[in-house]
Amino acid sequence: MVRWRKILVLFGLAAAVVAGAMFYFWRLDWEEKRYEAMIAVASARYRIDPILVRAVIWRESRFRPNMLGLSQERGLMQVRPAAALEWARAEGIRDFKIEDLYQPEINILAGSWYLAKALRHWQGTDDPIPFALAEYNAGRKNALRWVDPERPKSAEAFLARIDFPSTRRYIQQIQTRYAQYRNGLLRPAWEKLLAEDPAKQSWVELLSGRQ
Repeated sequence: MVRWRKILVLFGLAAAVVAGAMFYFWRLDWEEKRYEAMIAVASARYRIDPILVRAVIWRESRFRPNMLGLSQERGLMQVRPAAALEWARAEGIRDFKIEDLYQPEINILAGSWYLAKALRHWQGTDDPIPFALAEYNAGRKNALRWVDPERPKSAEAFLARIDFPSTRRYIQQIQTRYAQYRNGLLRPAWEKLLAEDPAKQSWVELLSGRQ
């Protein structure tokens, strides 16, 4: 009897761990999807790829709207106050306050505007995305410093000259995530965790809204 009780306790603990993991991964997937409409609006307004915006949000805040960075950058896209004020002036928003960046819709608009502006600045290169991401992360002054004078349009040469390891990692992580989103390689994490076990398909279907 004691042995069976131990087995039941262990089974209960395992079930609790699986259920907790399911909820955790479902929550992450839900956090990503809840901002899709806002990303679509901002991307259409500023003519920028919504998948790239989504990848930047993933890297900057993991889709947490209340994030505050070390340099006072705020919200989903970690927009700096100076960039936000520049956006507000460009859009003629007179009552804008820095704390408004904690509002997801405003943050995505401001961040997408700034990123789109950077992409336009570097559109003459062979791949504007690494240049624009470097500017978004480290500022235009640093991005200009990293341009190879002999190959100013080469993204490969540009990346080789970046002397901030954190910025190089930042660009690589976003580009990897961007490619995964574009190629449909990222299924919901909780679904990947459970899909291989047919006995748990009912949980997968319930969480994905198929029941």
